[in-house]
Amino acid sequence: MTRSSELFKQLHPTVLEGRGKLIIKLLGAAIVIAAAGAIGWIQASHYAARPRQLRQLIIALQRLETSVMYGHTPLDEACEQLSAQVPPPLNKLFAQASAGMRARDGHIQTAKAAWHAALQSEAPHSALKSQDVRILYDLGMSLGISDREDQRNHIRHAMKRLEQEEANASDEAGRYVRMYRSIGVLSGILAVILMY
Repeated sequence: MTRSSELFKQLHPTVLEGRGKLIIKLLGAAIVIAAAGAIGWIQASHYAARPRQLRQLIIALQRLETSVMYGHTPLDEACEQLSAQVPPPLNKLFAQASAGMRARDGHIQTAKAAWHAALQSEAPHSALKSQDVRILYDLGMSLGISDREDQRNHIRHAMKRLEQEEANASDEAGRYVRMYRSIGVLSGILAVILMY
């Protein structure tokens, strides 16, 4: 009995040392795979966010049309109301456009200038692509310069174009979301295999 306990005492540090190295390697592998997977999920989230934000914009433009046509609401007030109804980050677009149309230090911007300035500062913080921003930019060209009926036509035209972009974005999301998630995890596994 004493001989086996002596033998165990001699082997014990090396056994624990080997297990400790294995545990550290497994923990490192898990961290690498989780980090690569997280990168894939983050990239996939950009593709998933775009159709959702386009849908939110279409709904916001429908509300804008209703406010302008039937509520006879001034454009700056309608944008302010939308900023409270639209989820982030798109609510800032409408809030900044509304603020730009109101007097600040005696300086009032036109609806077009306020809308374009809001797009320029807030679009980079969204998942919108350049073609989506271009549609909104084109809408801004006609804001506040014509009668209500013409405003409605321009808003509806922008909504139709955004609906087409939403369909394209949904297709892209369907293709790329799963792909990026898988690539993230698989690249993490590949890195672990190459390291060990």
